[in-house]
Amino acid sequence: MVAPEVVEGVSGAAAGMAATVVTYPLMTVSTLQATRSHKKETVLPSSKKAATGTIADILEVIRESGWTGLFQGLQASLLGTAVSQGVYFYFYSLLRQFFVARHQRLTLTKSQDIGVGPSLLVAFLAGCGNVLLTNPIWCVATRMQAYQKSIEEGNEHVKPPGPLETCREIYKEHGILGFWTGVLPSLVMVSNPSVNYMLFEYLRSRLEDWRRVASGGGNARRTSPGDVFWLSAVAKLGATVVTYPLLLVKARLMSSGKHTSAERRYTGTLDALERIWRTEGLLGFYKGMRAKIVQSILAAALLMAIKEQLTTATDAILNRSIVITAAPSKDTVARLAALSAPSK
Repeated sequence: MVAPEVVEGVSGAAAGMAATVVTYPLMTVSTLQATRSHKKETVLPSSKKAATGTIADILEVIRESGWTGLFQGLQASLLGTAVSQGVYFYFYSLLRQFFVARHQRLTLTKSQDIGVGPSLLVAFLAGCGNVLLTNPIWCVATRMQAYQKSIEEGNEHVKPPGPLETCREIYKEHGILGFWTGVLPSLVMVSNPSVNYMLFEYLRSRLEDWRRVASGGGNARRTSPGDVFWLSAVAKLGATVVTYPLLLVKARLMSSGKHTSAERRYTGTLDALERIWRTEGLLGFYKGMRAKIVQSILAAALLMAIKEQLTTATDAILNRSIVITAAPSKDTVARLAALSAPSK
């Protein structure tokens, strides 16, 4: 019999990869917008000052690099997503089993509900482990995505490097620690699932209350998979707005290299925060947020929907005796990683 944490890890990795492929063009555009400094935009010739925005940037990438330009760094991102989601869900399941066993031992019950606090703690610990293990992969993927800026700036002869070449470049420029560039904001961003979880639980509670009142105090309809999809999307929207500035700082730190101009090279997190605030103001921390919001919402909702189905199917194939209900478990959203993304 396959351990439940393995089932969670495999299904989470597969669902994360599917969501990444579908939303990757938006992820690429978001990275380009986030790493585009205000100063750079002011020195561009008039021919380069085209209308900005998600659609305009997508068309610009296609014009300069073809459709494949929207998927620059996809290989590294798929690897990062598979490892990230697999590691996250594996550790989450393992840690949650420990807390459930502890809860049952202390309460002398068979209850699986460990409460909001322990669920958030488990999500936080799993997220930290995930960040430390997978940051090198995301560093490579972000650097590959950001190479599109060299083409935008008129350096059309720059050939986008592959994953191995990018690894060699990072190591040559920064040493082994260069692969953990941006790890500090990434660790702080582990709070994203916590914010996501709290918003989801609040929205679901309000929806259930509304349905209970609408049904005259009778048995209200339970939360359906469709409800989970749109509630997850709204919750992810709120979490993304709160944590996006850190995501932007992380993207700029990871994309900084020999092909970036001196004004976009930062010595660390504090230097990036200070210079972005000084040269671009508050709005500078939210560049590319529109594309990221759409990408994050779609990715989180797809990940949730696909993973739940994959977990159920995997359990059914392995003939494991579990009870599947129409309603999601109370801590479902807490298991999502910040599309870290991976959230990216």
